[in-house]
Order: sequence, then C-alpha cells, then structure tokens
Amino acid sequence: MITADTRDTENSVRQILELEAAGCEIVRLTVPSQPDADNLPNIRKELKRLGSKVPLVADIHFTPSVAMKSVEWVEKVRINPGNFADKKKFAIRDYTDLEYKEELERISEVFSPLVLRCKELGVSMRIGTNHGSLSDRIMNKYGDTPQGMVESAIEFIRIAESLSYKDIIVSMKASNPQVMVQAYRLLCSRFMELQMDYPLHLGVTEAGDGKDGRIKSAIGIGSLLEDGLGDTIRVSLTEDPIHEVPVARLLADKYNRLRFPETQSQGYSEFRNPYSYQRFYSRPIHIGTLPLGENHAVRIESVLPFESESGFSQALSSLKNYAKSRSLELETVSVPLPADEFLREECITASKSSSVPMGVIVEQNELLLEDVLEDLIPFPKVTVDPFHHFQNRDSLLDFLYKREGKGITELSVQAYQIESLKGLPEEFKNAGIESVTFSVQTFHILHDYRKLARILSDFDYPIFLSAEYPDMETALYESSIGLGGMLTDGIGDMLRIKVIDSEPEAVLQLGFDILQATRLRLTKTEYISCPSCGRTLFDLQTTTARIKEKTGHLKGVKIAVMGCIVNGPGEMADADFGYVGAGPGKVHLYRGKEIVLKNVPSEEADERLVQLIKDSGMWMERESVASENTF
Repeated sequence: MITADTRDTENSVRQILELEAAGCEIVRLTVPSQPDADNLPNIRKELKRLGSKVPLVADIHFTPSVAMKSVEWVEKVRINPGNFADKKKFAIRDYTDLEYKEELERISEVFSPLVLRCKELGVSMRIGTNHGSLSDRIMNKYGDTPQGMVESAIEFIRIAESLSYKDIIVSMKASNPQVMVQAYRLLCSRFMELQMDYPLHLGVTEAGDGKDGRIKSAIGIGSLLEDGLGDTIRVSLTEDPIHEVPVARLLADKYNRLRFPETQSQGYSEFRNPYSYQRFYSRPIHIGTLPLGENHAVRIESVLPFESESGFSQALSSLKNYAKSRSLELETVSVPLPADEFLREECITASKSSSVPMGVIVEQNELLLEDVLEDLIPFPKVTVDPFHHFQNRDSLLDFLYKREGKGITELSVQAYQIESLKGLPEEFKNAGIESVTFSVQTFHILHDYRKLARILSDFDYPIFLSAEYPDMETALYESSIGLGGMLTDGIGDMLRIKVIDSEPEAVLQLGFDILQATRLRLTKTEYISCPSCGRTLFDLQTTTARIKEKTGHLKGVKIAVMGCIVNGPGEMADADFGYVGAGPGKVHLYRGKEIVLKNVPSEEADERLVQLIKDSGMWMERESVASENTF
C-alpha cells in the first residue's frame, strides 16, 4: 500500500512503479475524500502511459460517495464493514430484533449502489473487517470478538449476494496475531456452514517495524498459510512500503512452492477449540528451581556449545550479561553432551557451579548412553531420543526410574516416530513416572507438534517446542510461523531455538520476541503502530522511532502509534496508551479507549505522552528497570 497523498500524482505513480518493480502484484492506495477520488484518473492515465499493469485497489473508509467515484478507475474497491455506513461512537445500546433488521436495511440502501456498479464494471471488492473498527451495532451484539469480525463481513456478503454479486475477497485483520488467526479460522468455518467459498486476504495490521513487525506478520500470515488458508497477503510495516514486499514474497513463495505429502495430515484429528485461546494443560514441574507448566510462563532454553569448562563459563557469563542488559531472564541452559569422557567430566563440574539450571542434549549419534548413564543423573534436565538411545521400553523405563526426583527427562522424537508414542504416556502414568516432557525433531512444526499434542491430550506431560535453523534470517521467519503458531494455539511450555554458528544472545532475544508477539510474555514495551498511508497526519516512521527512544524501557507497557483515527481507538483496544493523529500538527492522546488530551500540538505530544504514563503510575526510570533483573 502506498503512503503518498493520492492527490499527489507524481509521488503516487512513483511509489506504485517502485512497488511493481519490487514484485508487488497488487497495489492499494487510500481514497479518503472526493479530491482524492477526482485524481484517480490522472494516476491511472500516467501509469498506463508508463506501461504499468499492476491492478489498483481503492481503500475506502466512511465515505460511500467516494467509493462510487473511485470504482470507475480501479480493479478493486476495499470497504470496511465497520465504518462504510456507520460512524463509530462507542455507544452502548440493546437492539431488538426489529431494530437490528432495520439497521441492516439501512446499510443495504447505502451499500447496494456500490455493489451494482462493481457488478456492472467487473470490479472486484474486498470486504475488509478490522478488529479495531467494528461498528457499534456489531460490538453491542457480539462484542469485540473474532465472532463479531466474522459476522460483520457476512452481513455485507449477504447484501452483495442478494444482488447476484460474488466477486468478493474477505479479510479479518487485527494487530494481535492470535485474534487474527482465530477470526480467519472462524470465518472459514462459517463459510463451510453457509456454503460460501470466497477467497481470503491475509494480514496482521499495525504490526510495527523491524524484527517485531516481521515476527508478528509471520506468526499470523505464515501459520494460516501453513494450514492452507489464504489467497492474497499484505505485510503491514511501519516502514517504507518497499520493505514490505520482500517479507511478503518470502512468505508467499514458501507456500507457492510447498506441497505437503498426504501423510502430513494423517494421524491427527482436531481435539481443541481452534477459535479461542486455551492453554494446553500440563502439570507443574521444575527444572532445578525453575517452575514450568500449569499457569507458569512459557520458558526459554538457551543452547550453548561445550568445548571446555572455561569456554563454557565465559559463554554463559556473556549470555547472562546480555540478558540483564535487555531486561530478560536467563532461565535454563543446555549443551550437547560431549562425546569425550574428559569433557563430560568438565561439563558435570560446570553444571554444579552454574547459577542457572543446566541440562544436556544427547545427540542422535551418541550411541553410548548406557555407558554414561550415571553421568547424566546430576543434570536438572536431559534430552534423549527414546527410540534411538534405548534397546527397548524396559531399558527406557529403567533410565527414567533412576532419573525420577533428580531432574526432568525430555523425550525428543523424530517426526516419523510420533505414532510410536501411542500408549507410552499411559505406561508412564501407570508406572508413576512424572518428570517427563516431550518434543519433536521436525521441519513441519505445526503439523507434527499438533500430532504430538493429540497423543498427549489425555495426559498432562509438558511439551517443549524445539527447532534448529541454518541462519538467523531463516530462524526469524520459520520459528515465528512454526513455534509462534503453536504458541497462539496455547501449545508449548518451553521454547528452544538453535541456530547454527549464530550468537547465543541473538537467539535468546528471538525467543523472547516470539513470546512478546504472541502476547504470552511481555519483556519489553509493546508497540502497535500502523504502516502509514495517504490518510496519515504525521511522519509515522520518525514519530514511532522517537516514542520508542523515550519509552522503550517500559517493560510490559503497550503503546499504540496511529497515523489517523480510522482504526485508532479500536486497534488500541488492549493498548495502555495511544498517540493518534487528529489533524495537521495535532495529536489525540488516549488512555485505553478514552481520549485524555485532545489536539495536542505535535511538538508537545511526546512529552505529554510521557507525563500521561507517569500520571497513570506505569512509568519506571531506566535504572529501576535494570535493577529488577535477577538471575
């Protein structure tokens, strides 16, 4: 989506051509007013002269008359059912059935002329629901929920279908990937129920910038593509729109070329409600003194190499210092079990003196497990493959008996071994073995961990989400899709990411960033910032950067930075504070959904926001934040 003012032909055409050259296949531009719509013919004429073939989408909010003008010059019109024929007032009202029906009839009168003109011209339409701009009518009936998002779109689809118009694509966007995923799943369920088959446009709106924006987008878009849902995608970053294209192409290309064999779907049947978040229950257990499972936070395990005791101690110290400087917690560390007997002794010595729980990972090629059994007993956690490291179940049970009460044993299986686990959890239960967790070594994280969770669904053993990647860029996207997708489904008690030849500090940060994006652990300030468009009333990139500089140390505080009022109050539904463009040089400041300060001059707005946070009792000085970290 371009950020240029639609009345500015030169800059609009330049951005459209740049996006087309970068590989963008559909370009959207905002059309907020009649003057913007009046300039569409000039943009279209110039693009045609320059040989552009990219389809254009007119983005419409609030103004049906502008939509009627725009439809003449674009291939698609996007309307928001939350505000196309409504003005949001956050009004609380109980509708009778008759009153609700009358409201729908009113909407039909406003919406039908656009539908008929789209039908006449062969122009398609996106019915784009936003979590942040549901109408008061929908909010009063369904609440601020995925169900409300779905029903909002279906109301408009039914009006279009009554006029025999079906050139429709539907979106369910939210700034929270968890809400977004649930809404799309529920939409597909309703489509099946109503025998509708409209394509889906995927996007996490107001995702932010940098790594955080990419992680949120990959979690929401990627996990749905992984399930076979989605036909077009848009990555929304608070950056120059040219930077959105490589991220979107990376996600799209992965699934355009990917074909899962039929065996991927075998061995799994749905056993949980996919439309709402509920954490997969596991019993509370401890790794050393670190509690996990039950209602404890999802934990992070770091993997460090072990070449010598001094080398490990140095690496561990470096990781601790990094974690402290970033307001993180170093929770548990594991090392691949050294094959050399001398190094194993050093590893045991290092574990005894470590201030964090330390485990070992027995690699698949380590075939001398029986010989080192006693060496493994002291470790708070040991990772083994139950099918490669033991001759039979009796030898596995013997090992677990000796470990019981001395630490956690993680049973890490290959993807093809998952079905072989059937019956094993029940056997452990009957034998009184409690200190066991499960993980899978797989490239298809979502599919295979769901199979594992299905097998464990009648038991309460924790699940460790584990993945290994060749480089950090691959890790960022693939772990967001796979591990992040599982976390949004409530599955996973610990997270372990291993990246070959990468700094442990960067990998640790990635793990916490994924937990932040899934809203499971807020270890830094959470920003909800829109990607900018022609409606934006200030420079979003520099403004967001400025606010981050002033507030980035406020652990767990959620701040929304919105360029205009279109999605502002709604998308800020779960933000603590909001900074929203109100007019040229003017900003509204919010506490939650409430406007606290109106029309604050831009040059004063940053400091007034800081003061608002202080007055609300949520401000902390940087030194205080740093001193809270304990290890």
